[in-house]
Amino acid sequence: MLRVSTYMMFQNGEQAISNAQSQLMQTELQLSTGKQINSPSDNPIGAANVASLGTTVSQLNQYQSNQNEAQLQLNQADSTLSSLVNLVQDAQQRLIQAGDASYSDSQRAALAQGLQGDLSQMVGLANGSDGQGGYLFAGSQQSAPPFSQAGNNVTYSGDSVLQSVQVSQNRQLQIKFSGDDIFQKMRPGNGAFVTAASATNTGSGVIDPGSVANPSALTGDNYAISFAVSGSTTTYQVQDTTKNTSVASGTYTSPTTVAFDGLQVQLTGAPANGDSFTVAPAAYQSLFTTMSKAIAALQQPADTPAATAQLQTSLGSSLASMGQALDHVTLKQAEVGDQLQQLSSYSTLNSDRTLQANSALSSIQDLDYAKAASLMAQQQTTYQAALQSYSAVSKLSLFNYL
Repeated sequence: MLRVSTYMMFQNGEQAISNAQSQLMQTELQLSTGKQINSPSDNPIGAANVASLGTTVSQLNQYQSNQNEAQLQLNQADSTLSSLVNLVQDAQQRLIQAGDASYSDSQRAALAQGLQGDLSQMVGLANGSDGQGGYLFAGSQQSAPPFSQAGNNVTYSGDSVLQSVQVSQNRQLQIKFSGDDIFQKMRPGNGAFVTAASATNTGSGVIDPGSVANPSALTGDNYAISFAVSGSTTTYQVQDTTKNTSVASGTYTSPTTVAFDGLQVQLTGAPANGDSFTVAPAAYQSLFTTMSKAIAALQQPADTPAATAQLQTSLGSSLASMGQALDHVTLKQAEVGDQLQQLSSYSTLNSDRTLQANSALSSIQDLDYAKAASLMAQQQTTYQAALQSYSAVSKLSLFNYL
């Protein structure tokens, strides 16, 4: 026979009360915090999963913050480049107007004044703020405006360091661009080479911007096209001044198309004896230099046939260079648009992953209030029963019957 001592009954009763009270307090804590797990001891495996999922959610939230910053920067860059495209197109229209033979020097001077206004606006756009105390097109040099203007001369003091942010676990997205790349790395002329008239020309000969006939035959050399006039006959000779060799020659009549080493140019007008044109590879030229050259051309008087021919050659070259500038800026704007499109995809993916992680975290950690409230009611009943049982047992003593 198992003997149950008074001490054992008291001990069991106290243990029952303590267990019931502990369970009730645990449920009350869960109801107050709204979480099933409030310490690792509540559910060690669940607590480990909560910690892991919490880290994931924190990372995803940081990616979202980075994406919001990228969205702001890229939208500003897109808007700035859109305004720049409009200014380049405006400059093109002014140059086309200037090509009207009926325009006077004063009218062209007025157009030059308009181009100067466009140039100043371009510099303003190039120094655009990023909205956070820095600049959109300065690279990593964020303490001062990247471009400075003195008259029609514009210089760049930024660098070519590209700035990116982490928008997902395995992807960094460029959010700022180098002003050197956007505003200075442009090919003038037709993009492959540039043509120009000698400043000492006295005839009315004009050279057009030319075109590439065979890209694989281009040499990248410099050329000079010179003219000799004897009586009523005019001849031309094309000299490769890099190799010092003659590459083409012939009799000139207006118009004449001259082709050599994969390129071709059209010559018009009446060149004088000793006049010449140059053909050179299109080295990088900034948008601002293109604007400056166009302004200078429009400011020169065209009061002689030779001056008029110089103007026509300069306008043709400037207009071709402006077309290259427009293509370049439009391409850069498309690159920004591509970055925005990628950002949209990463943002959608990040939102989906955040929702999934939060759902998984909620299923492990969040409390079912209805279930917990029902459980607490049961636990309160159990606790009260334990108290009453202990009270009754504590009165069971032989001395009560003596």
